[in-house]
Amino acid sequence: MDNFDLKKDFNRYKATYIITSITILVWLGQFLTFGQQATSGMNLLRSGALWGPSILMDPTQLWRLISPIFLHIGWTHLLLNMFTLFFIGRQVEDVFGWRSFTLIYFISGIFGNAMSFLFSPQSLSAGASGAIFGLFGAVVGLGYFTEMPILKQIGKTFAVLIVINLLMNVVNIGSIGSIGTGQVNIWAHLGGAIGGLLLSAIFPPKSLKRAIPKHYKFITSLIFVGLLVGFILLPFMTY
Repeated sequence: MDNFDLKKDFNRYKATYIITSITILVWLGQFLTFGQQATSGMNLLRSGALWGPSILMDPTQLWRLISPIFLHIGWTHLLLNMFTLFFIGRQVEDVFGWRSFTLIYFISGIFGNAMSFLFSPQSLSAGASGAIFGLFGAVVGLGYFTEMPILKQIGKTFAVLIVINLLMNVVNIGSIGSIGTGQVNIWAHLGGAIGGLLLSAIFPPKSLKRAIPKHYKFITSLIFVGLLVGFILLPFMTY
């Protein structure tokens, strides 16, 4: 068995390593700043958690659709998400490459938070789960859009993971993400998965760009932008 080469492994999965490291550092910053009260509602809000009323009162706080991707609600929440990101993220990064992987991760995370902003504005939420679901969704989408048998089979496996996790969310098992309306922000998870699926056609792996028909990229781009704009604007018109 070959010795593990950290430098080689980092170069191969640099996006996964960097995102995981930054997220852990952000949590340590939360913990060092607020101590045992880091997970209180007020301190999560101060740290940048998603909170619909703050955005509705001050639209300049739309940055709260981005910042929650880095925040977590306790050590268990952090470790669960980082374990999933590090080990499954490496597989996804292997397929998409670091650039597409990074874009899909963050944009699907924003998409999921925007969906939560519309459907669950009273939830104070944080966590990388929506972005991680985006990675799952991207693998499913790649299998669907390329119609390649191997990728379709892998996509089906990830689709099962999404369904199982969403069902666990419904019964509130094994996931954390929000305070105030339960322990799970299912809208961010569902939105992340949908966002990742659509983004797989927009940011496919370089080697598979020609395998995805151009009209798929055009249609998914329209759907993605239309949904994202709707998720963001409708709360201001509704609440």
